[in-house]
Amino acid sequence: MKADFSHVKVQLTFEGEPTDFDIRKELGNNIRQNTADIGLDEVARQIYFSEGEIEIPDEYVLPIIDIASKCFIVPLQQALRQLLIHENHEKN
Repeated sequence: MKADFSHVKVQLTFEGEPTDFDIRKELGNNIRQNTADIGLDEVARQIYFSEGEIEIPDEYVLPIIDIASKCFIVPLQQALRQLLIHENHEKN
């Protein structure tokens, strides 16, 4: 699946519009610091240095979400789930 981590819509409050965040650097570093999987580390590198959409192999979607659940606040966790799971299902 493809994802662009430079424009992630995060609903920080219960009401109002989502805020657009560039999470490439934070997500890439957090994945790198929390995995022993060389393949996932390479995906972290791709995320960190990405310029727009990149391909995320299906086998790494859940590990990325798991790492995010340990490293990020709930609104960002929800935004990543939306980006990596919900949008992927909508495109199929």
